[in-house]
Amino acid sequence: MSEKNRHSVSEQLLFRYFANEVSPDEQETVLSWKSENEENLQEFERINLLFLDLKAVNSIGKSGKAYDVNGAWQKIVQLRKIGSNETRSTRGWWKMAAAVLVLIGTGWFTYVSRQVETLELVALDAQQSVQLADGSQVSLNEGSSLTYPDKFNGDKRKVELKGEAYFEVAHNPKQPFLIQTDEVLVQVLGTTFNVNNANADSIIVTVDTGKVLMTVGANKETLLAGYTGVYYRSSQLLVKIKSERTGMHNYWRTKTLSFNGATVAQAVSAIESIYKVKVNLSNPDIANCKINVDFEDEKIEHVLEIMGETLNLVWSNQGESYLLAGYGCPQ
Repeated sequence: MSEKNRHSVSEQLLFRYFANEVSPDEQETVLSWKSENEENLQEFERINLLFLDLKAVNSIGKSGKAYDVNGAWQKIVQLRKIGSNETRSTRGWWKMAAAVLVLIGTGWFTYVSRQVETLELVALDAQQSVQLADGSQVSLNEGSSLTYPDKFNGDKRKVELKGEAYFEVAHNPKQPFLIQTDEVLVQVLGTTFNVNNANADSIIVTVDTGKVLMTVGANKETLLAGYTGVYYRSSQLLVKIKSERTGMHNYWRTKTLSFNGATVAQAVSAIESIYKVKVNLSNPDIANCKINVDFEDEKIEHVLEIMGETLNLVWSNQGESYLLAGYGCPQ
């Protein structure tokens, strides 16, 4: 500012103006001074920018608190004193102010980078999907929820699951991926698997690819692709079993049943669970027959029809149930 303008409108008055702490007369003085010439307008805009920068820095960690105008002005006074020792030019202290703001800003970004916001995805009456900060993909079944950070800091990636979800975890051996359910902790490096925490009596983890570690207290089970871990809540027992070859664990997401070498007993169990019906076998020998066929979002009648043609069986609707009849496995 020129000496004339400094006497008419001070920087401190401008700070108070930007903070809405001036009287009507002072407001009129500032506006009149601003409109006098281009130099005043530029000075007005520069101080406004500095005011906003200091306000942003001052607000770090002080959410909800009023901006300390006097404190901000004291910072400017200190900068001006330092700048006056080097040069009489007003541009000197402006450069110093900018330099200090850069340093403060660097600290601000460092501070912000350490802050982690907790997010929650809730699938009320429809499936939901989300890509996490590390690139991992999560599909949530209806009635499920996932709590996760907006970014993964530190030496692990941890989320919390209520209900059922399918995970496609991005590979990162230096930062294991952890899923916390009610009782079970699931740890992976990079793999695809399903976690079902929706059942009242059990927690089920089914691995499609890679390797997963299930932990319940001191009990641990390592699951490879093709295996399922089951934790029974009532007995607090953790077991590992061979996954059924039905694709049942993925049906909620893919709407596909994949009977790849599944027994008829396994296929019938999956059908009963999905279609909420009872399917009876006329001959117990049929239960151990193997079947290889895929069904994508088919009606139950079509599923039973194809199973019948494949295994030389006859199906019929018994009113409240269905019947598969035959003499045994085809030779």
